[in-house]
Amino acid sequence: MIEITRARDSDAEPLSSLGRKTFLETFEKDNTPEDMDSYLNQTFSVGLQLAEIRDSTRIIEIARIQGEPAGFLHLLKGSADPSVTTPKPIELLRLYVDARFHGKGVGAALMDRCLMLSRDLGYETLWLGVWERNFRAQAFYQKYGFSKVGTHGFQLGSDLQTDWILSRSLL
Repeated sequence: MIEITRARDSDAEPLSSLGRKTFLETFEKDNTPEDMDSYLNQTFSVGLQLAEIRDSTRIIEIARIQGEPAGFLHLLKGSADPSVTTPKPIELLRLYVDARFHGKGVGAALMDRCLMLSRDLGYETLWLGVWERNFRAQAFYQKYGFSKVGTHGFQLGSDLQTDWILSRSLL
């Protein structure tokens, strides 16, 4: 059974570990160790995770299976990428699942939760950025009705990469 709960202060360390682990699993083979270290150190420190958990513009929830963190979602309220022109957008900043739990419904449960939370908050559009070379994630988002509306740069250490901007209606 998958249990999804709002992240609390005590989740900062597990969230940091899970974020680092899943990002490495997904992108390590396509990037230099230096670029990966730079990004991971600035994005997934325990202190930053704690600050993000406490930030009222963010919604972070953790999926657990038998008490073990299996994945998480991170929604960010605020301005959208200029390519997102549909009304009332909210960003899905991260939806990460530990590779050990792939195929166990964690990603689907987290996405369903994102859609529900976003609608409940009155948003009409869900958007995200996904690396142009992350084909697995692109296929997942396509199953949920996301379509490409633009691109933007994503800085990974010293490497400027291209993210596709995907969007879908919540109505």
